Amino acid sequence: MDDASATDDVGVPAESTARRIPAGIADAAFASLATFAAGLSAVTLFNDVDRGVYALFFTAFQLGVVLPWDLILIPAEVNAVSYPLADRMRRAPDTLRLGFRTSLVGSLAILVAALLARDLTSTEVLATLVITAMITTILSPLQDHMRRLLHISDRSWQAATMSMVQFGVVAVSLTVMWLVDAPVALMPFGSLALANACSLTVGVILGDVIHQEPLPEPLRFWELAREGKWLLAQAIIPSSAHFAVAAIVAALAGAEVLGYAEAARVVSQPVLVFATGLTAVLAPRAMRAAMDVDLAAAQHARRVYLGLVGLAGVAYLAVASTDWVLNPMGYIVPAAYTVSGLVAAMIIANMTTAALYLDTNELLGARKARELSLVSIVLSPILVAVAFTAGQIGAFAVPLGRILRNIVQVSWYQVMLRRYYPGSRYLLGRSSDDSSKVAP
Repeated sequence: MDDASATDDVGVPAESTARRIPAGIADAAFASLATFAAGLSAVTLFNDVDRGVYALFFTAFQLGVVLPWDLILIPAEVNAVSYPLADRMRRAPDTLRLGFRTSLVGSLAILVAALLARDLTSTEVLATLVITAMITTILSPLQDHMRRLLHISDRSWQAATMSMVQFGVVAVSLTVMWLVDAPVALMPFGSLALANACSLTVGVILGDVIHQEPLPEPLRFWELAREGKWLLAQAIIPSSAHFAVAAIVAALAGAEVLGYAEAARVVSQPVLVFATGLTAVLAPRAMRAAMDVDLAAAQHARRVYLGLVGLAGVAYLAVASTDWVLNPMGYIVPAAYTVSGLVAAMIIANMTTAALYLDTNELLGARKARELSLVSIVLSPILVAVAFTAGQIGAFAVPLGRILRNIVQVSWYQVMLRRYYPGSRYLLGRSSDDSSKVAP
Protein backbone atom coordinates (compact mmCIF):
# COMPACT_ATOMS: atom_id res chain seq x y z
CA MET A 1 0.00 0.00 0.00
CA ASP A 2 1.21 3.48 -0.83
CA ASP A 3 2.13 5.19 2.41
CA ALA A 4 0.43 8.39 1.39
CA SER A 5 -2.90 6.65 1.07
CA ALA A 6 -2.63 4.45 4.11
CA THR A 7 -5.23 4.55 6.87
CA ASP A 8 -5.11 3.32 10.42
CA ASP A 9 -7.30 0.47 11.65
CA VAL A 10 -10.25 2.74 12.46
CA GLY A 11 -10.28 4.49 9.11
CA VAL A 12 -8.46 7.66 10.13
CA PRO A 13 -6.15 8.76 7.30
CA ALA A 14 -2.52 8.31 8.27
CA GLU A 15 -0.22 11.17 7.43
CA SER A 16 2.44 10.11 4.93
CA THR A 17 6.01 9.65 6.05
CA ALA A 18 7.11 12.20 3.45
CA ARG A 19 4.83 14.85 4.97
CA ARG A 20 5.66 13.95 8.58
CA ILE A 21 9.45 13.94 8.27
CA PRO A 22 9.64 17.76 7.91
CA ALA A 23 7.43 18.09 11.00
CA GLY A 24 9.61 15.66 12.93
CA ILE A 25 12.77 17.48 11.94
CA ALA A 26 11.21 20.85 12.77
CA ASP A 27 10.13 19.50 16.15
CA ALA A 28 13.57 18.12 17.00
CA ALA A 29 15.29 21.16 15.54
CA PHE A 30 13.41 23.72 17.63
CA ALA A 31 13.55 21.59 20.79
CA SER A 32 17.26 21.07 20.37
CA LEU A 33 17.79 24.71 19.42
CA ALA A 34 16.23 25.58 22.77
CA THR A 35 18.68 23.31 24.58
CA PHE A 36 21.48 24.53 22.34
CA ALA A 37 20.73 28.18 23.10
CA ALA A 38 20.63 27.48 26.82
CA GLY A 39 23.88 25.51 26.65
CA LEU A 40 25.40 28.21 24.48
CA SER A 41 24.76 30.78 27.19
CA ALA A 42 26.65 28.55 29.61
CA VAL A 43 29.68 27.73 27.46
CA THR A 44 30.13 31.33 26.29
CA LEU A 45 29.34 33.28 29.48
CA PHE A 46 30.69 31.05 32.25
CA ASN A 47 34.38 31.19 33.07
CA ASP A 48 36.47 28.09 32.38
CA VAL A 49 35.86 26.51 35.79
CA ASP A 50 32.13 27.25 36.02
CA ARG A 51 31.71 25.91 32.48
CA GLY A 52 32.96 22.58 33.81
CA VAL A 53 30.63 22.83 36.83
CA TYR A 54 27.72 23.40 34.43
CA ALA A 55 28.78 20.30 32.48
CA LEU A 56 28.58 18.27 35.69
CA PHE A 57 25.07 19.56 36.38
CA PHE A 58 24.00 18.91 32.80
CA THR A 59 25.06 15.26 33.02
CA ALA A 60 23.16 15.03 36.33
CA PHE A 61 20.10 16.46 34.56
CA GLN A 62 20.45 13.82 31.84
CA LEU A 63 20.65 11.16 34.55
CA GLY A 64 17.63 12.52 36.42
CA VAL A 65 15.25 12.48 33.45
CA VAL A 66 16.00 8.80 32.83
CA LEU A 67 13.84 7.61 35.75
CA PRO A 68 10.46 8.96 34.58
CA TRP A 69 11.30 8.60 30.91
CA ASP A 70 12.29 4.94 30.84
CA LEU A 71 10.42 3.56 33.82
CA ILE A 72 7.04 5.10 33.00
CA LEU A 73 6.79 7.25 29.88
CA ILE A 74 8.35 5.06 27.16
CA PRO A 75 6.36 1.96 28.23
CA ALA A 76 3.25 4.15 28.13
CA GLU A 77 4.11 5.27 24.59
CA VAL A 78 4.63 1.69 23.44
CA ASN A 79 1.25 0.89 24.98
CA ALA A 80 -0.34 3.82 23.14
CA VAL A 81 1.02 2.65 19.77
CA SER A 82 -0.90 -0.63 20.21
CA TYR A 83 -4.21 1.30 20.13
CA PRO A 84 -6.01 2.70 17.07
CA LEU A 85 -4.77 6.11 16.01
CA ALA A 86 -7.83 7.97 17.28
CA ASP A 87 -7.43 6.57 20.81
CA ARG A 88 -3.74 7.16 21.44
CA MET A 89 -4.04 10.65 22.94
CA ARG A 90 -6.47 9.26 25.51
CA ARG A 91 -3.45 7.88 27.35
CA ALA A 92 -2.14 11.39 28.16
CA PRO A 93 -4.00 12.07 31.46
CA ASP A 94 -2.71 8.88 33.06
CA THR A 95 0.83 9.12 31.74
CA LEU A 96 1.38 12.78 32.64
CA ARG A 97 0.15 12.16 36.19
CA LEU A 98 2.36 9.11 36.70
CA GLY A 99 5.31 10.76 34.97
CA PHE A 100 5.17 13.84 37.19
CA ARG A 101 5.41 11.81 40.37
CA THR A 102 8.40 9.91 39.06
CA SER A 103 10.09 13.09 37.82
CA LEU A 104 10.09 14.45 41.36
CA VAL A 105 12.26 11.52 42.43
CA GLY A 106 14.50 11.82 39.37
CA SER A 107 15.28 15.44 40.15
CA LEU A 108 17.21 14.32 43.24
CA ALA A 109 20.12 13.46 40.90
CA ILE A 110 20.89 17.18 40.83
CA LEU A 111 21.83 17.04 44.51
CA VAL A 112 24.61 14.56 43.70
CA ALA A 113 26.12 17.06 41.25
CA ALA A 114 25.87 19.77 43.90
CA LEU A 115 27.76 17.55 46.33
CA LEU A 116 30.58 16.92 43.84
CA ALA A 117 30.82 20.59 42.82
CA ARG A 118 30.58 22.12 46.28
CA ASP A 119 34.27 23.10 46.36
CA LEU A 120 34.57 24.12 42.70
CA THR A 121 32.46 27.28 42.60
CA SER A 122 30.70 29.88 44.73
CA THR A 123 27.68 29.17 46.91
CA GLU A 124 25.56 31.56 44.83
CA VAL A 125 26.34 29.79 41.55
CA LEU A 126 25.84 26.38 43.16
CA ALA A 127 22.45 27.25 44.70
CA THR A 128 21.16 28.80 41.48
CA LEU A 129 22.15 25.78 39.41
CA VAL A 130 20.58 23.39 41.92
CA ILE A 131 17.18 25.12 41.96
CA THR A 132 16.87 25.72 38.23
CA ALA A 133 18.25 22.31 37.25
CA MET A 134 15.82 20.50 39.56
CA ILE A 135 12.82 22.31 38.07
CA THR A 136 14.05 21.54 34.55
CA THR A 137 14.59 17.88 35.43
CA ILE A 138 10.98 17.62 36.62
CA LEU A 139 9.38 19.32 33.61
CA SER A 140 11.59 18.20 30.71
CA PRO A 141 10.49 14.53 30.46
CA LEU A 142 6.82 15.51 30.68
CA GLN A 143 7.20 18.04 27.87
CA ASP A 144 9.11 15.54 25.71
CA HIS A 145 6.47 12.89 26.38
CA MET A 146 3.65 15.21 25.35
CA ARG A 147 5.40 15.88 22.06
CA ARG A 148 5.95 12.16 21.47
CA LEU A 149 2.27 11.44 22.12
CA LEU A 150 1.37 14.00 19.45
CA HIS A 151 3.74 12.29 17.00
CA ILE A 152 2.30 8.88 17.86
CA SER A 153 -1.17 10.29 17.23
CA ASP A 154 -0.08 11.49 13.75
CA ARG A 155 -0.20 15.14 14.85
CA SER A 156 3.44 15.86 14.21
CA TRP A 157 2.99 19.53 13.33
CA GLN A 158 1.35 20.12 16.70
CA ALA A 159 4.43 18.58 18.32
CA ALA A 160 6.55 20.93 16.23
CA THR A 161 4.45 23.85 17.50
CA MET A 162 5.33 22.86 21.06
CA SER A 163 9.01 22.96 20.20
CA MET A 164 8.68 26.32 18.49
CA VAL A 165 7.14 27.70 21.67
CA GLN A 166 9.94 26.14 23.69
CA PHE A 167 12.64 27.72 21.56
CA GLY A 168 10.88 31.07 21.49
CA VAL A 169 10.60 31.21 25.28
CA VAL A 170 14.27 30.26 25.70
CA ALA A 171 15.35 32.93 23.21
CA VAL A 172 13.23 35.66 24.78
CA SER A 173 14.08 34.76 28.38
CA LEU A 174 17.81 34.59 27.67
CA THR A 175 17.64 37.97 25.92
CA VAL A 176 15.77 39.55 28.81
CA MET A 177 18.13 38.07 31.42
CA TRP A 178 21.13 39.28 29.45
CA LEU A 179 19.67 42.79 29.13
CA VAL A 180 18.92 43.07 32.86
CA ASP A 181 22.36 41.64 33.71
CA ALA A 182 20.95 38.58 35.50
CA PRO A 183 23.43 36.10 37.04
CA VAL A 184 24.91 33.79 34.41
CA ALA A 185 24.07 30.75 36.57
CA LEU A 186 20.36 31.59 36.21
CA MET A 187 20.39 31.57 32.41
CA PRO A 188 20.86 28.00 31.13
CA PHE A 189 18.53 25.95 33.33
CA GLY A 190 16.33 28.94 34.24
CA SER A 191 15.43 29.57 30.61
CA LEU A 192 14.86 25.84 29.99
CA ALA A 193 12.60 25.51 33.04
CA LEU A 194 10.40 28.37 31.88
CA ALA A 195 10.37 27.09 28.29
CA ASN A 196 9.40 23.57 29.31
CA ALA A 197 6.53 24.89 31.43
CA CYS A 198 5.17 26.99 28.56
CA SER A 199 5.64 24.28 25.93
CA LEU A 200 3.96 21.63 28.10
CA THR A 201 1.01 23.94 28.65
CA VAL A 202 0.64 24.45 24.88
CA GLY A 203 0.84 20.69 24.31
CA VAL A 204 -1.87 19.98 26.88
CA ILE A 205 -4.08 22.53 25.11
CA LEU A 206 -3.36 21.22 21.58
CA GLY A 207 -3.93 17.64 22.68
CA ASP A 208 -7.10 18.63 24.54
CA VAL A 209 -5.77 16.51 27.38
CA ILE A 210 -8.12 17.87 30.03
CA HIS A 211 -11.18 16.70 28.07
CA GLN A 212 -9.77 13.35 26.93
CA GLU A 213 -11.89 10.42 28.05
CA PRO A 214 -9.57 7.84 29.66
CA LEU A 215 -9.29 4.46 27.98
CA PRO A 216 -11.21 1.61 29.62
CA GLU A 217 -7.93 -0.04 30.66
CA PRO A 218 -6.27 2.43 33.06
CA LEU A 219 -2.51 2.55 33.28
CA ARG A 220 -1.06 1.71 36.65
CA PHE A 221 2.40 2.53 37.95
CA TRP A 222 3.48 -1.02 38.70
CA GLU A 223 2.23 -2.34 35.36
CA LEU A 224 4.34 0.22 33.51
CA ALA A 225 7.28 -0.23 35.87
CA ARG A 226 7.24 -3.98 35.29
CA GLU A 227 7.98 -3.33 31.61
CA GLY A 228 9.97 -0.18 32.23
CA LYS A 229 12.38 -1.68 34.75
CA TRP A 230 14.42 -3.17 31.93
CA LEU A 231 14.28 0.08 29.97
CA LEU A 232 15.41 1.89 33.10
CA ALA A 233 18.30 -0.50 33.55
CA GLN A 234 19.43 -0.10 29.93
CA ALA A 235 19.23 3.71 30.21
CA ILE A 236 20.31 4.47 33.76
CA ILE A 237 23.53 2.48 33.50
CA PRO A 238 24.92 4.52 30.57
CA SER A 239 23.53 7.76 32.03
CA SER A 240 25.27 6.98 35.30
CA ALA A 241 28.39 6.14 33.33
CA HIS A 242 28.26 9.52 31.55
CA PHE A 243 27.92 11.23 34.91
CA ALA A 244 30.85 9.21 36.23
CA VAL A 245 32.88 10.19 33.15
CA ALA A 246 32.25 13.88 33.84
CA ALA A 247 33.29 13.48 37.47
CA ILE A 248 36.41 11.49 36.57
CA VAL A 249 37.53 13.91 33.84
CA ALA A 250 37.03 16.86 36.20
CA ALA A 251 39.04 15.09 38.91
CA LEU A 252 41.91 13.87 36.70
CA ALA A 253 42.19 16.66 34.11
CA GLY A 254 40.41 19.57 35.79
CA ALA A 255 37.06 21.32 35.48
CA GLU A 256 38.49 23.47 32.68
CA VAL A 257 39.13 20.42 30.49
CA LEU A 258 35.61 19.14 31.17
CA GLY A 259 34.39 22.58 30.12
CA TYR A 260 36.17 22.27 26.75
CA ALA A 261 34.50 18.89 26.22
CA GLU A 262 31.12 20.45 27.07
CA ALA A 263 31.67 23.24 24.54
CA ALA A 264 32.52 20.66 21.86
CA ARG A 265 29.43 18.66 22.82
CA VAL A 266 27.22 21.71 22.30
CA VAL A 267 28.74 22.33 18.86
CA SER A 268 28.25 18.69 17.81
CA GLN A 269 24.55 18.58 18.76
CA PRO A 270 23.05 19.28 15.29
CA VAL A 271 23.81 15.68 14.29
CA LEU A 272 21.58 14.40 17.10
CA VAL A 273 18.98 17.09 16.36
CA PHE A 274 18.52 15.71 12.86
CA ALA A 275 18.55 12.09 14.07
CA THR A 276 15.99 12.82 16.77
CA GLY A 277 13.68 14.44 14.25
CA LEU A 278 13.81 11.43 11.97
CA THR A 279 13.34 9.08 14.90
CA ALA A 280 10.22 10.92 16.06
CA VAL A 281 8.60 10.18 12.70
CA LEU A 282 10.03 6.73 11.92
CA ALA A 283 10.10 5.17 15.41
CA PRO A 284 6.34 4.41 15.56
CA ARG A 285 6.63 2.64 12.20
CA ALA A 286 9.71 0.71 13.31
CA MET A 287 7.99 -0.35 16.54
CA ARG A 288 4.86 -1.39 14.68
CA ALA A 289 6.95 -3.33 12.13
CA ALA A 290 8.58 -5.25 14.96
CA MET A 291 5.22 -5.92 16.63
CA ASP A 292 3.91 -7.31 13.33
CA VAL A 293 7.23 -9.06 12.51
CA ASP A 294 7.12 -7.13 9.25
CA LEU A 295 10.66 -7.34 7.88
CA ALA A 296 10.02 -5.27 4.74
CA ALA A 297 8.61 -2.34 6.71
CA ALA A 298 11.47 -2.51 9.20
CA GLN A 299 14.08 -2.53 6.43
CA HIS A 300 12.47 0.43 4.67
CA ALA A 301 12.46 2.54 7.82
CA ARG A 302 16.08 1.63 8.56
CA ARG A 303 17.31 2.44 5.04
CA VAL A 304 15.62 5.86 5.08
CA TYR A 305 16.94 6.63 8.56
CA LEU A 306 20.56 5.55 8.17
CA GLY A 307 20.86 7.07 4.70
CA LEU A 308 19.65 10.50 5.78
CA VAL A 309 21.57 10.51 9.08
CA GLY A 310 24.77 9.46 7.32
CA LEU A 311 24.50 12.23 4.73
CA ALA A 312 23.71 14.87 7.34
CA GLY A 313 26.53 13.74 9.62
CA VAL A 314 29.19 13.79 6.91
CA ALA A 315 28.03 17.22 5.71
CA TYR A 316 28.16 18.68 9.21
CA LEU A 317 31.56 17.12 9.85
CA ALA A 318 32.89 18.87 6.75
CA VAL A 319 31.57 22.26 7.88
CA ALA A 320 32.01 22.29 11.67
CA SER A 321 34.89 19.97 12.55
CA THR A 322 37.56 22.69 12.39
CA ASP A 323 37.70 26.43 13.02
CA TRP A 324 37.73 27.90 9.51
CA VAL A 325 36.20 30.90 7.81
CA LEU A 326 32.93 29.21 6.71
CA ASN A 327 32.28 27.59 10.09
CA PRO A 328 29.97 29.87 12.14
CA MET A 329 30.53 27.77 15.26
CA GLY A 330 34.13 28.97 15.39
CA TYR A 331 32.84 32.49 16.01
CA ILE A 332 29.97 31.51 18.31
CA VAL A 333 31.70 28.91 20.52
CA PRO A 334 35.46 29.50 20.24
CA ALA A 335 36.08 27.49 23.43
CA ALA A 336 35.02 24.33 21.57
CA TYR A 337 38.05 24.66 19.27
CA THR A 338 40.62 25.27 22.00
CA VAL A 339 41.60 21.59 21.75
CA SER A 340 42.33 20.80 18.10
CA GLY A 341 40.28 17.89 16.73
CA LEU A 342 37.93 17.67 19.72
CA VAL A 343 34.84 18.87 17.83
CA ALA A 344 35.49 16.39 15.01
CA ALA A 345 35.76 13.56 17.52
CA MET A 346 32.54 14.68 19.21
CA ILE A 347 30.66 14.81 15.88
CA ILE A 348 31.79 11.28 15.04
CA ALA A 349 30.72 10.15 18.51
CA ASN A 350 27.26 11.63 17.91
CA MET A 351 27.00 9.93 14.52
CA THR A 352 27.62 6.57 16.15
CA THR A 353 25.09 7.45 18.86
CA ALA A 354 22.49 8.34 16.24
CA ALA A 355 23.00 4.93 14.62
CA LEU A 356 21.46 3.37 17.74
CA TYR A 357 18.21 5.36 17.86
CA LEU A 358 15.93 3.58 15.42
CA ASP A 359 17.21 0.09 16.27
CA THR A 360 16.47 0.76 19.93
CA ASN A 361 12.86 1.65 19.13
CA GLU A 362 12.47 -1.36 16.88
CA LEU A 363 13.78 -3.65 19.61
CA LEU A 364 11.33 -2.06 22.05
CA GLY A 365 8.53 -2.95 19.65
CA ALA A 366 9.92 -6.48 19.60
CA ARG A 367 9.62 -6.56 23.42
CA LYS A 368 13.38 -6.86 23.87
CA ALA A 369 13.65 -4.39 26.75
CA ARG A 370 15.36 -6.96 28.95
CA GLU A 371 17.99 -7.69 26.32
CA LEU A 372 18.55 -3.95 25.77
CA SER A 373 19.27 -3.53 29.46
CA LEU A 374 21.80 -6.35 29.33
CA VAL A 375 23.64 -4.66 26.46
CA SER A 376 23.83 -1.38 28.38
CA ILE A 377 25.01 -3.03 31.56
CA VAL A 378 27.76 -4.93 29.75
CA LEU A 379 29.01 -2.08 27.57
CA SER A 380 28.72 1.02 29.77
CA PRO A 381 31.95 0.24 31.69
CA ILE A 382 33.78 1.07 28.43
CA LEU A 383 32.90 4.73 28.99
CA VAL A 384 34.24 4.74 32.54
CA ALA A 385 37.39 2.80 31.63
CA VAL A 386 38.29 5.28 28.87
CA ALA A 387 37.57 8.21 31.22
CA PHE A 388 40.52 7.16 33.36
CA THR A 389 42.78 8.05 30.42
CA ALA A 390 41.82 11.73 30.82
CA GLY A 391 45.09 12.40 32.59
CA GLN A 392 46.88 11.44 29.36
CA ILE A 393 44.47 12.38 26.52
CA GLY A 394 42.45 15.09 28.26
CA ALA A 395 39.03 15.96 26.87
CA PHE A 396 39.30 13.31 24.14
CA ALA A 397 38.44 10.72 26.80
CA VAL A 398 34.79 11.82 26.50
CA PRO A 399 34.14 11.20 22.76
CA LEU A 400 36.54 8.26 22.47
CA GLY A 401 34.68 6.26 25.09
CA ARG A 402 31.38 6.92 23.34
CA ILE A 403 32.71 5.91 19.93
CA LEU A 404 34.10 2.60 21.19
CA ARG A 405 30.95 1.78 23.15
CA ASN A 406 28.61 2.70 20.30
CA ILE A 407 30.42 0.64 17.67
CA VAL A 408 30.11 -2.49 19.79
CA GLN A 409 26.49 -1.67 20.66
CA VAL A 410 25.42 -1.17 17.05
CA SER A 411 26.92 -4.55 16.15
CA TRP A 412 25.16 -6.23 19.06
CA TYR A 413 21.80 -4.72 18.08
CA GLN A 414 22.20 -6.00 14.53
CA VAL A 415 22.71 -9.53 15.82
CA MET A 416 19.57 -9.23 17.97
CA LEU A 417 17.48 -8.03 15.03
CA ARG A 418 18.73 -10.76 12.72
CA ARG A 419 17.66 -13.32 15.27
CA TYR A 420 14.26 -11.69 15.68
CA TYR A 421 13.38 -11.84 11.99
CA PRO A 422 13.81 -15.50 10.97
CA GLY A 423 15.07 -15.83 7.43
CA SER A 424 16.55 -12.34 7.25
CA ARG A 425 20.08 -12.41 5.93
CA TYR A 426 20.84 -8.74 5.41
CA LEU A 427 18.96 -6.18 7.46
CA LEU A 428 19.62 -3.36 5.00
CA GLY A 429 18.81 -5.43 1.93
CA ARG A 430 16.11 -7.94 1.05
CA SER A 431 15.12 -10.84 3.20
CA SER A 432 16.44 -14.23 2.16
CA ASP A 433 12.99 -15.03 0.77
CA ASP A 434 10.64 -12.69 -1.07
CA SER A 435 7.96 -12.40 1.59
CA SER A 436 7.34 -9.03 3.21
CA LYS A 437 6.43 -10.65 6.49
CA VAL A 438 8.32 -13.37 8.27
CA ALA A 439 6.50 -15.68 10.61
CA PRO A 440 7.71 -15.55 14.20
